[in-house]
Amino acid sequence: MSSVNSVVKIGKLSSQLKHHPLGARVPDCTHAVVVSLPTMDDLIGYEEARRETHAQVKTGYPRFKRHPYVERAALDLAKALGLAGRALFPVCSRRAADDTVAFSGARDARVDAAPGGDWFLVSLGATEPAEVVSRAGKYLQHTGVQISSRQAEDILLASGVLACAEPEAAYAGDAEARVREALAPCFAPAAGADIALCRAGMNAMHTAFVAAREMQRARGRTIWVQLGWLYVDTPEILKKFLAPDERHVFFADVFDKAAIEKFFAENGDRIAAVISELPTNPLIHTVDAGWLSALCLKHGVVRLLDPSSVGPVNVDVLPYADLVVASLTKYAGNVGDVMVGAVAVNPASPHADALRSRLARHREAPYARDLARLAAQIGDMGKVSDAINANCEKLVAWLSTHPAVRRVHWAYSEKTAAHYAQIARGPRRPGSLFSIELHGPVARFYDRIRCPKGPSFGVTFTIVVPFMYLSRYELVSNAEGRKELLDGGLDPELIRIAVGAEPFEAMKAVFEEALS
Repeated sequence: MSSVNSVVKIGKLSSQLKHHPLGARVPDCTHAVVVSLPTMDDLIGYEEARRETHAQVKTGYPRFKRHPYVERAALDLAKALGLAGRALFPVCSRRAADDTVAFSGARDARVDAAPGGDWFLVSLGATEPAEVVSRAGKYLQHTGVQISSRQAEDILLASGVLACAEPEAAYAGDAEARVREALAPCFAPAAGADIALCRAGMNAMHTAFVAAREMQRARGRTIWVQLGWLYVDTPEILKKFLAPDERHVFFADVFDKAAIEKFFAENGDRIAAVISELPTNPLIHTVDAGWLSALCLKHGVVRLLDPSSVGPVNVDVLPYADLVVASLTKYAGNVGDVMVGAVAVNPASPHADALRSRLARHREAPYARDLARLAAQIGDMGKVSDAINANCEKLVAWLSTHPAVRRVHWAYSEKTAAHYAQIARGPRRPGSLFSIELHGPVARFYDRIRCPKGPSFGVTFTIVVPFMYLSRYELVSNAEGRKELLDGGLDPELIRIAVGAEPFEAMKAVFEEALS
């Protein structure tokens, strides 16, 4: 069965080019992963946890905002177990539950299996300090092990709380086989056990991290190198999940080969892995993959690369990696209503066997209904990506000459174009993301533009967000943090644009209006 939101209906997508009220789900469905934050004041209110803002934001990106169905499932089980007053964390496995407790450092923690044993509830006592409860929540955010909204929907259906599930297209056959079939060209020659499907893109990243760390730590390798500004949860994993005797080293400039080579020359036998996005998010910088790969192979360093910003449908990084992580929430799940991730092992990697076995042990499998929903959409991945690529190229060309735009960052910017071409599956494949810096006030543009505004990308509709406010508000909200961003080459007022598949002229008109 194909998705009801198939690419053949792209012409109707201009209906999303409008102002969406605070808290609106995009698309307008139960399991949407995008939530509308339509003004700068709304966005700041969300980040500062203002009560009046959060009262209107019922759903959001699932790792950051607990879905009402997930909350209800946890509360109902807690009530049945007599756990009133305890902080609740519903997770997908016993291992995830035990790891949540361990990471939180809680002294009064309890783990209970739900009826049927297919999910678990971690509860922390009311006397636990706020920072302990926060750490448990952050563990779920960084690892993606919380139960999904579809799993919670099924729980509530079984208990009689819900009368029926929201209708949606779902693949009627073997969903995992369908997803693997569609992904095969993206990860070739990896196949079968080389590809691990995970509950979310960040669950895939965490799984890859755990597998590589377990292997390399046993070899005495304890340094983790981050190249470029990356999506927020990846560096958070490196900051929070490494032991005191391990080290996280950050190179903001992926083009500074001399500094990176010097560090490898001095520390090569102690470096466990290099992590980078190709391209990075939100600066859209691409490291020289061939050079980096040779450097890592010379020193026995694991190459952990993430092409989620453009999707493995647009680039091929496997030849330069030991592990490739991809969020299938983007491009593959192009409707914006499902979370799944993948990790692929390069079968030619010198570490292939060791990494493959560890991934199999540590991954958390997607929930069956999430996989079925992804399988219903993934057949449109190529067509949707082609439409997005064409729109991105046109929009960048137009905005690059617009008097209100000071600078554009995209895959084919002069400094990074040759590196990107090295991994691109063909010409003119920039993906969904690019970023702009404006001459005028960001708030005026953001408040005026008529389109969805919030998290995610790689979907059929255009999304705009002042990215540093959404992803690193703790830095952008104070002078010292803003200086750190600027010193690292990041404009705190950067606007990230995730291009959709709408008719280009309709999209252009919306930007012209907002920039006027």
